[in-house]
Amino acid sequence: MLTGYTDRLSARPGETLSFMVSTDAPLFEAEIVRLLHGDTDPRGPGRRELAIGAKVDGEYPGVEQELSPGSCVIVADHAKLRLAGDFTLFAWIRPARLAAGEQMILSKQGPGDAGYGFGLTDTGKLFLRIGAVRIEGTSPILEQRWHWVAARYEAATGSARLSAGLSARDLTVVSDFGGAGRLPVAARSDAPLLIAASLRGGRRGGFYNGLIADPCIFGKCLDDVELGDLARGVNFGVLPQPCIAAWDFSVGSSSAIVRDAGGLGLDGTMHQSPVRAMTGPHWTGETDDPRIDPRGYSAIHFHEDSLSDAGWRPSFAFTVPDDLPSGVYSARLTAGDETDDLPFLVCPPKGVATAPLALLVPTFTYLAYGNEMWGEYGLNCLYDHYVDGAGVPLASQHHPIKTFRPGRGLLKSVTGEHFGRHLCADLYAVDWLSATGQPVDIITDHELHREGAALLSRYKAVMTGSHPEYVSGQMLDALEAYLNAGGSLAYLGGNGFYSVTSLAEDGGMIEVRRPNGTRPWSSDPGEGHHALTGEPGGLWRFRGRAPQRLVGVGFTAQGWTSRDDCGLPRPYQQVAGRSHPLAAELLSGIGEGEAIGDFETLGLGIGAAGDEVDRADATLGTPAHALVLATATGFSTDYQLVIDERRQVNEASMLAGDPQVRSDIVCFDTAAGGLVFSVGSMQWFSALSHNGYDNTVSTLTRNVLKRMLR
Repeated sequence: MLTGYTDRLSARPGETLSFMVSTDAPLFEAEIVRLLHGDTDPRGPGRRELAIGAKVDGEYPGVEQELSPGSCVIVADHAKLRLAGDFTLFAWIRPARLAAGEQMILSKQGPGDAGYGFGLTDTGKLFLRIGAVRIEGTSPILEQRWHWVAARYEAATGSARLSAGLSARDLTVVSDFGGAGRLPVAARSDAPLLIAASLRGGRRGGFYNGLIADPCIFGKCLDDVELGDLARGVNFGVLPQPCIAAWDFSVGSSSAIVRDAGGLGLDGTMHQSPVRAMTGPHWTGETDDPRIDPRGYSAIHFHEDSLSDAGWRPSFAFTVPDDLPSGVYSARLTAGDETDDLPFLVCPPKGVATAPLALLVPTFTYLAYGNEMWGEYGLNCLYDHYVDGAGVPLASQHHPIKTFRPGRGLLKSVTGEHFGRHLCADLYAVDWLSATGQPVDIITDHELHREGAALLSRYKAVMTGSHPEYVSGQMLDALEAYLNAGGSLAYLGGNGFYSVTSLAEDGGMIEVRRPNGTRPWSSDPGEGHHALTGEPGGLWRFRGRAPQRLVGVGFTAQGWTSRDDCGLPRPYQQVAGRSHPLAAELLSGIGEGEAIGDFETLGLGIGAAGDEVDRADATLGTPAHALVLATATGFSTDYQLVIDERRQVNEASMLAGDPQVRSDIVCFDTAAGGLVFSVGSMQWFSALSHNGYDNTVSTLTRNVLKRMLR
């Protein structure tokens, strides 16, 4: 299979992108092209692209590169961790997927039999392995319940004892090896110590699914009293001695470093991004904020199918030429009969605008939906569950993102037709801008998050992509500051400015928690705060920043059926009179009473309002002077009111005709002299090219940009 990814989604002139490619073919070809339209639908312009004649175009050796998912913590080898005498291994665990093979809690094992490992069998029983010898508990522990677990070893007698309990009062012995035989005296290994995985056999494996808290290693065989004190609560200020290591997962949850409070500084490094800021065994429920009760959030959730960095070797690199125009580009890969695209965005030079208009490409949303419905092990998106059932809150750009491609993806309408979303849909706008001769700079969520309002201040107007759903507080601050300074914003999508999103410091991963709102899964109680920033997650609406405040409309309904098909769209009917000067200007060239978008599009069918739609609502912040130009109603019951709006469920919940299930086109002047225009539909772009770009949607969009760029 031919596939790959780039080390970043966007770059500026002078910056270099690396391309990681995997193929079983001996050779592959690469060509850099500029993408102008990615859809092959004969009703539209067809796929349009332009080869740029890049120096890196050519043939490269093919290398097959594997995906290696599985999260853990890696602690470098240290002499004190090479246990040769008495020891105790301790942790709190909450397993989430028993009967999934051997799963490790603590392991210091290499390719041979040296070392030690403490974990769970495929039947959920504790086991301890020292060298090649292993003992096993007699009773399985419970799934989705917190247990303290311990393995104690006495070198003089070679005896080992496994213990577990649901609380400090339940000092249940599940295995007692005693005098029936002897275990090896030495457990020395120079391999690194792993938490939640093993290196036995030379490769990482034995991945644990579930939560772990307070793992500790002591250089003595604790007695029952000492073990009971530990089970009541690990006090990192007063630990049984000699303590070799004690990792406090509640410290530094925004970091990939796991801190050792045992005194030797044996810090660990997270591998494949297990999830931090999770409730531990001593969380009381009195607060849901880890910043208030850090010890209540002492757990990390590990998953066997977590993958944040494929770690592939670069196959070639491309330095963006100084004279390359801002736009959407791709490395076109070919190997035999196989082809693939690795898209990337080229922004203008830093501090420079090369056009009066910017297209804000929603790269956070691209990551959030990356590999949606793809079903390949380890390639999860924010709409997936890990194999242990937990929702996926982290999305990375450092592995193949197979839905980040110019063509239509896997999603279908209720009529069975594939339609464009995300990058494919946003290329409809790129094509229209090119066809109408409108110069535009490409900027992305990543640049906006990092650079703020200074990035936007160089443009007379900014237009969004089709689905700017996932945004950070820094992005909202920047957009508000831009509008307050007189900038203009065209929100030409649907379900925008919706979910609180954090960006990792290195820019490679986003985080989304889901304690409220319409969502594919729900965060567990108490786990709604982000690990990366500490801020409360969920919807911006529930933090007082509903999209209506920014752009006049906000998410109200979606057309998705239980079969993962999308319902048919609807056209807009004009509702504003031409006596209003703004309405007269923006609707110029459209007949009075003429429906907007009442034709076959490149999307779901006839109509420019569809997929996910937004409405105006003064109670949520739509400005009092905002003008509703047109409204789309009459949607089928495939379109349902979002969970955010529901206060109860009754026999009327599924009936058609809910007045809130609609899409509003809204505009308003800002106090600083700018204009905000919003269409509240993810399908708007799919209508732009109809009839050779001569249609009501194209006319209205052209009028809006003309006004904004005046």
